[in-house]
Parts: sequence; structure tokens; C-alpha cells
Amino acid sequence: MEISKREKRIFLIRQLLKGFLFLAVLVSLFLVFEKMFPADEREALFGTIYDNIGLVITIFVLSEIFFGIIPPEVFMLWALRTGHLGGFLSGIGMLAAISYLAGAFNYNVGRSIRNTAFFTKIRRMWLKKSLILFERFGGYLIVVASVTPLPFAGIALLSGAGNVKAKTYYLNSIWRIVRYFVYAFVLYETSL
Repeated sequence: MEISKREKRIFLIRQLLKGFLFLAVLVSLFLVFEKMFPADEREALFGTIYDNIGLVITIFVLSEIFFGIIPPEVFMLWALRTGHLGGFLSGIGMLAAISYLAGAFNYNVGRSIRNTAFFTKIRRMWLKKSLILFERFGGYLIVVASVTPLPFAGIALLSGAGNVKAKTYYLNSIWRIVRYFVYAFVLYETSL
């Protein structure tokens, strides 16, 4: 069933609104957390983790590869608060690049497993609904996953497994980088 461009745009707008709602909730929780726990208490709770750059980056990479277990905004706040990645913008750029590359990794994993018996079985059992979304929305779904809390890693994997053209995937997933800078700007402005 062919879906119109209008329906695709409506889908995109709805998902973007959900993403901004999620961001608003996250920022609110961040502000509440900062009020409830003074800086010295936060340092006592998270200091050893915050100061271990290798550990934080490893956790971030694993989270970005394995379906975004931890919201990337947590790592954006870490970059903002610690300055361990240099300036805030360079830190966000590094996190955005890691996220984009993790998505590319998952896309290529998806391409390599799409014809395996294992994946065929998984597709039949659990992924019917997701693959129908790909058939209906194609590149729009990649854009939505890039800019909203939808699991970007999972959509990247399904993009490869669902035979989305590489050019379509890589161009649409650039929105992931845009998302990082927009969300980082919002977090920066609310934390002043």
C-alpha cells in the first residue's frame, strides 16, 4: 500500500513532537535533580565515574550500539558539566560522531545478517511490525529515529536488514548529528 507524502510528513511531525516532549521531560528531571542534590553531593555520587573518561566513552559507545540503553542526553550533560572532552561544542561533536558511526556499524551489521537463517527467523517472529513501518515510511523512519528517542541503533540495524539503500541511510542519518547539537543547545541553555 503506497503512502502519500502528506502522511509521511504527518508521521514525521508527530514523532518530532514526541521527541521534544521527551526532551522537555528530561530537562525537567535534570533541573529537579540539580535542585535536590547540591553539586558536592552529586560529585560524591558520580565523581569516580564522571572523572573516568575512558569508562564514560565506553559506556556511551556500547549504549549507542546496543539500542540506546542510556539516553544520549545524559552524556551531553556529562560533557557540559565536566569539560573532559574539551570545549562543549567539540565534546558534543565527538559524541555525535560516535553516535553516527555506531549507527553506520549497526546498518552494516544489518546488511550482513539480512539473508541468514537466524535473522529470517527473527524477522518472522518479532520484526513484522517494524519492517511494515519501513515499507510505509522508508527514509522518514530513519530521520525520525535520528532526531527522536526512537532507538536509533535498532532502526539502523533494521535499515540494513530491510535493504534500505546505503545512500538513503547515510544521508538521512546525518540528522543524528543535527539532533545532538540542537539538544545540546537546549541542555546548555537550561543549565545556565
